[in-house]
Amino acid sequence: MSSWAENFTFAATWQLKQQVAFWKARAKALEYENGVLHDVIRRNQCVVKSNTCSDDDDESSSENNQSDHEDAQTDNGLVEDNEEEEDNFEVSEQFITFLTANAKYKEDAKRERERLKAQSEAENQENITEETQESAQENMERMRNLYGDKWQRISALEMSLLTNFIQESDQNKPSYWPNIPFNFNMS
Repeated sequence: MSSWAENFTFAATWQLKQQVAFWKARAKALEYENGVLHDVIRRNQCVVKSNTCSDDDDESSSENNQSDHEDAQTDNGLVEDNEEEEDNFEVSEQFITFLTANAKYKEDAKRERERLKAQSEAENQENITEETQESAQENMERMRNLYGDKWQRISALEMSLLTNFIQESDQNKPSYWPNIPFNFNMS
């Protein structure tokens, strides 16, 4: 039995290490993607800011003396070089198709969730109507056979308990126990 326990603990620790490695790799990938997106946003904002800044630099350089004018020209040269690099920046076609496919997938998933929600609500309504189709006469007859002379009082108590149960379940929305299924497969 001890060899089984050793194998089990070895397998459990291996699985844990694999899960940790997977999530670390996933975090690194997301970190890299986040950095790329931040760079793209920063470049787009710099293009907008540098256009407004270059106009201000041109006006201030004409008003200053010759040495300030030379400094402003070198600054403008740097700004123009940055603008040329940023103008050459292009988003790849694959990235654009990825974004459109992602947006389409999100919309489809949202529609599917709404459709499933509406379908489950319709099924619940159908179940309720099927349950209530039992006629009042049949219900009274069944209660008389079950409870005898005091059937009305017992029926009222039953209805009160059922109403309280439905109200509590609607408010708290309990999950079925166990909410995680048992897995007895050891292999």
